[in-house]
This record gives sequence, C-alpha cells and structure tokens, in this order.
Amino acid sequence: MSTTHQSRITLGRLTDEREVIHRKHESKLAEVNARENPMPTEDERELLRNWREQLGQFDEQILAVSDAVEADEKAEEESKKVRQALSGGPYGVEADGDGIVYRDFHSYAFDYFITRTNVREAVKIAKQWGVTENDVQAAAQRLDLIKRTPANTLSSNVAGLAPDQHIAEIFQVIDNSRPIVQSARRVGLERGTLTYPKVTTKPVVAVQGTEKTEAGNTGLVVDMETTTASTYLGGGDLSWQAINWSTPNALRLWFDEVTADYALKTEQDAAQVISHSAFTYNISSTLGATPTFAEFMTAVGAGGSDVFTNSGRMANTVYMAVDRFWYLFGTTSDAAAQFTTVSGEGVGPLRFVASRGLDSGVVIVGDRNALLVAETDGAPVEMQVVEPAIGGVEVGLIGAFEAVVVDDGAFAMITTAS
Repeated sequence: MSTTHQSRITLGRLTDEREVIHRKHESKLAEVNARENPMPTEDERELLRNWREQLGQFDEQILAVSDAVEADEKAEEESKKVRQALSGGPYGVEADGDGIVYRDFHSYAFDYFITRTNVREAVKIAKQWGVTENDVQAAAQRLDLIKRTPANTLSSNVAGLAPDQHIAEIFQVIDNSRPIVQSARRVGLERGTLTYPKVTTKPVVAVQGTEKTEAGNTGLVVDMETTTASTYLGGGDLSWQAINWSTPNALRLWFDEVTADYALKTEQDAAQVISHSAFTYNISSTLGATPTFAEFMTAVGAGGSDVFTNSGRMANTVYMAVDRFWYLFGTTSDAAAQFTTVSGEGVGPLRFVASRGLDSGVVIVGDRNALLVAETDGAPVEMQVVEPAIGGVEVGLIGAFEAVVVDDGAFAMITTAS
C-alpha cells in the first residue's frame, strides 16, 4: 500500500474527527443563543474555547497532510512523465529525481536539433536519420524535463510581496463584568432620583398583663427615602477614515472600551456603597493580612452573626477584593474545595463574589438582597451622530446608575478597612 494512500486515509480520519468537534461547537452555540439570556457561563466559555483550540489543531494537521498528499501526487505525476520521456530514448539520457539529465553532449544535441523548428519541419529533417514523428515528440518532452540550475529568488528580492504581518485582534483585557451589581436586587431607573419606603418604627406585640388592658401598642412608621442617581457619560469624535480603514473597527473598539470603563465605574459605585455600610458594622476581631482558612471562616461566621443581630437578615454572600480571593484560594483544604466556585454557590449557603470594584484587602459578609441597584433601561446607551461637514462621527455613551443599602446592618466588614 503506497504512502500516498496512507496519507489519504489519515486525511479522511482527521476530517471526520474535526467535523465531530465542529458539530459540538455549533450545537452548544445554538443552545446558548436559544436562551433568554444568550450569555454563556464560565464553564461554557471554557468548553467553547477548548473546542476552538481543537479545531485549530485539526486545521493545522489537515493542511499539513493535504500538502503531503498533493506533493506525493505531483511527484508521481512527474515520475510518470520522466518514465514516458525515457521510453525508447537515446543512450545518454537518464532520470534524475523529477527530471532528466543528458550524460553527453551528443544526446542533447540530437534532441535539440530535431526539435529546433516546428514539429512538421523537424520530422522532415529527422526522416533522413530514420526517426519518426513520435521520436520528435519524445525529444521535445525530454527537453521540457531537463534539469537546470535554477536562479535563486530570496525574500529580500520580493520585499514588495511580503508586507508586515498584522494581527487583527486586541489582546488587552476588555472587562465588562460587574459581579456585585449582578448579585444585587435590580430595578429600572425612570427618573433622576430614586425613592423607596423604609420602615423606621415597627408595631410590636407583648404579653397582656390582665384582661382588657393594653399590651403591645406601637404605631407603624414608614418614611420615604430619596437618593439621587449618578449619570455616567463618555464622549469622543472619530474620523470617517479611522472608522472605515481600521481593523479591528475603531468605532466598535471605542464603544467596547468605554463600555468596559462604565462597567468598572458602576461596579466601584456599588462596591463603595456596601463598603461604607459594612464599615459601620465591623466585626470585633477583624482578619489580619495572612489568615488561615479556619480563621477566615471563623470571621465569616462572626460577620454573619452580626448581620443577623443588626438587621435580622441571614447573610448569603461574601464579597471580597480580587487579591483576597486569590490569597484565600490557596488556603482552602480538600474538605472545603467548593470555595473555588466564584460567583456561584460556595461554602454552605454562602456565595463568594470576587470584585475588582472593592478596595484591596476588603472582605464583606452580608445579604445581597439588601443591596438595591437602579439603572436606566438599556444602560449604557450608545449614541452617535454623523458630521458630514467634517467627515466625522461624534460618539458617546450614557447611563444613570444608583446603588443603595436598603437595610442598615445588612453588611458587616470582616477585614480592617483600607
């Protein structure tokens, strides 16, 4: 069985295996796009990324094997031509790889002479020497396959054909995540101010001393709390040329970058709100810089206890700065390995949220339902207007945002405030 045949078998197998991975990738994308929230989870993103890497590896292997098959087939075809050209040829002609060489000048001169004019005239002359029209055609074929010393063409000779490689991809991080904002109770913001009712005095019950005497007798008082939303705005102006001659597209990149900054600023806003509230209710023994996992969980328990004492709420979330998360990640034991799940269910009833919006070193325990986030629908909104007189596009991004803690004592800081 020839090497080329084995290469074709390998090529078919690689193609089939690539098709299996491709179908899995497309099926998962279809599943994600069919959901109400077409955003893949972290696990799904990792799975899709692995499949794309496998597809790339298959493409490289398929290209290499395809080139080998093509080269083998070309070599076989050239070999056939050489064998055909040598068939019945003069003594001084031999095969040399994919061509032929003349071992003496007489053999070369003979072929050259009988083919130096058109075939019909060459045949008339050659008949005097007892050669046929087929001999003339074979000589012409041998001359086509003659080995010559090729002229070198280096990369420096074709500099105009080798432009610099341009990778049309932005490698820097464009982070639109807002884990604290996503964990909160969220409402649409319809005005510049947000108002919500707050119970300041609760009715109570008490044991009645004797018949027909008053016991619990406290009126219900509900106040209206008002807070003013912040408007975040970014603007710029791009030329027509910058937009249409750029790869990746400069206009889309501008909006991607400014949207990421909006995400960071609003995440920091929400982080500051819970930090200020939690600082008021610091636990009595805050964590040091290098706690053990047991010390960390003890502090979380103290924070949860304070939250219940101060607000009557059950803590369900541990918010932490990114540096604290990765430090504590290294302190987990096998028995508490579920701590490695970020923004999902963690240890027991607690969800762990690592956020770049928190100051370095901060860890907060609290009830995420006590954080209320209000934001204009569709925020952040992209705006753009064409400027035909100057060939430009004025762009902007806007959104109104406000975060409030609706219940004092719903958050407790378990680290020293930074």
